[in-house]
Parts: sequence; structure tokens; C-alpha cells
Amino acid sequence: MDKITTAFKEHHSKLFEEHGATPLGVDWKDERELLFRYSKMLAVLDKDFLDGDRVPTLLDVGCGYGGLLTWATEQGIQLDYTGIDIVESMVASGRERHPSSRFIAGDVLELDASQRYDFVVCNGTLTQKLAASSIDMEAFARKLVRRMFDLANHGIAWNLMSNRVNFTVANLYYTSPTEWLAWCLGELSPRVRIDHGYSSLANGRGKYYDYTLYVYKD
Repeated sequence: MDKITTAFKEHHSKLFEEHGATPLGVDWKDERELLFRYSKMLAVLDKDFLDGDRVPTLLDVGCGYGGLLTWATEQGIQLDYTGIDIVESMVASGRERHPSSRFIAGDVLELDASQRYDFVVCNGTLTQKLAASSIDMEAFARKLVRRMFDLANHGIAWNLMSNRVNFTVANLYYTSPTEWLAWCLGELSPRVRIDHGYSSLANGRGKYYDYTLYVYKD
């Protein structure tokens, strides 16, 4: 486990111990923000190449307590779901909430690559850097995204903080949307979609400063 992953584990373990299975426990400000991001992650499913009669397999990287699966179920979205997280207490909570789904306690960078998933998503993990330098965080983020792409049969989705802002916070990882778009096109696939449209004002109810990238193999 590298130093950034170790720092993330320590940070999120403390938060979950303090706040439990709540948005604050997984480092989101409130439920509205978290549920909105779930909808952005699962927009990766909006592709026309899948057999409509088959439930897609999905790997949720940094799954926390399985909140994305709870939201998907409430929306009537069927998933053959697997969650992975480095915080054991979060994984235990996910297993308790969703006993029929799979939850893995571990590092996705060390996950057996022979197991593939139709889709791989990562919500929130790459929006922060804690005390890491931006250079180190960029290397980590690109390694993680490559790993997600390797594990996916069809597509991946993740979010990043946009650098198109008028202020920054030291612990967050701000990125150039155009640079990331170019990197995805050059290094992963020509089939890329970016949603930067909600970064200024989402649903008229609050300012958001992240964006979501979708990359497909098909």
C-alpha cells in the first residue's frame, strides 16, 4: 500500500469512526451532495451496447458503506454489485446493509486483474489529496484510473475537482478538465465523455466544483 493510499485509509477510518454510515462518515458535506454524485457515477450505464436483459456487473472503488448501491436500488437500477474499500469498518457496514452483494476490504491497485466488471466507478476518492503534493497525487490518480480501465469490460466513471474556480482548499486535488480529457483520449480510448456542466450550479440548489469523466472501450 503506497503512502497516499495509507493516508487516505487513516483519514477515512477516523471519519467513519466518528460519524458512522453517514455522508460525513465518508467525507461528504450532506446527503444531497452525495446522492447527486451517485447519479453522476451511474450515468456511465447510459450506453446502447449492452443487452437490455442482462444485469451489468459494477465495481465501486472506494465504496464506503455501499451508499451507491442503496441509492441504485431505490431508483430501480439493477446491478451485479461489488464494492471495494481500504477501510475495513466501512466494508463491514456495507456487508451488513447488503448481505447479498460482494464487498472487498482491500486496495484496488492490488486487486486480481483476472476478475473483470462491465463498469468501474470511483466517487470522491480523486477529489482530495490531503497532504500529498499535486504532482504525487496526479501520478496516483492516473495509476488508479488506468487500473479501473484495465478492470472494466465496457466503461469507467470518476470525478475530479475542477481548476476552473476562484478559490482553492489545500487538501483538495484540483485538475484541468482539458488536460485530463486529452490524457484520456491519448492514453485510454477515443470514446470519452466529460460532464463539466454541473460545476457552477447544480439544479439551482448549490455550487459544485467537480466534474465527471466517462471513458468507454466499446
